[in-house]
Amino acid sequence: MAIVSILLPTYKEPAYLLRSIQSVIHQSFVDWELVVIDDGLTDAARRTLLDCAKNDQRIRIITNPKNLGIQKSLNEGLQKSTGKYIARIDDDDEWIDVKKLAKQIDFLETHEEYVLVGTGVIVGSGEGKELTRYLLPENDCDIRKRMLSKNCFVHSSVMYKKEEALYVGGYNESLDVLHIEDYDLWLKLGCRGKMHNISDYLVLFSLHTNSISAKNRRTQFSRSVALIKKFKNDYPCYRLSVMQAYLRMFLYPIFEVLPMRFKNLFFKLYKQF
Repeated sequence: MAIVSILLPTYKEPAYLLRSIQSVIHQSFVDWELVVIDDGLTDAARRTLLDCAKNDQRIRIITNPKNLGIQKSLNEGLQKSTGKYIARIDDDDEWIDVKKLAKQIDFLETHEEYVLVGTGVIVGSGEGKELTRYLLPENDCDIRKRMLSKNCFVHSSVMYKKEEALYVGGYNESLDVLHIEDYDLWLKLGCRGKMHNISDYLVLFSLHTNSISAKNRRTQFSRSVALIKKFKNDYPCYRLSVMQAYLRMFLYPIFEVLPMRFKNLFFKLYKQF
């Protein structure tokens, strides 16, 4: 058993999978297991993964019999993990601070009332070039005020309590929350305890045309409206959050045609405010 289990679902032939895995291996905190859920890798990508597992026994591979999708793959990893805490990393992201796990574990171990902790993020291109960076709301009170209006956590930055995640049913596998299944889980966890973001830039989030976020942004916005309504009695600022959600849907087509330098600026402002 490990203190923390790291879930990494992957499929097809991710270009940066090895980089993601190496960023986990280089962590100063060593009592972890990396649970990689192979949801349909190519033979070449699977060989790379197997080579990594041969060199580090802390890497476990779960191979789905067929492509199950991100939600079921995450739940498969969650159910089969052994850690007290769960961390997440996507196959195109990278942990850029070797103390990332150590900082989050120290926080959760010394703040028992907290169930979820994230970090600040650097946004980069697929090649690792920095585009922008931002810090998210830090304390629980500020997070709750903003939680309905936007997702206050980046998936590859989080660590949360496994016991609490299982209690609330893990990741919702409904089509209604596909591509915002992480947001749904954070909202559920926030009903169980406090939330926090460490104000350090610990994660490199890759933003490129083939990323899930880039491909499904409009769908994410529309599905978020239903999620806001679902949790309207659990968090403040419901009416304002709905208005902001519809405004995002209206403005996003304009955002898409902006030059990249303006996109990066607006992206940072949106995340911080």
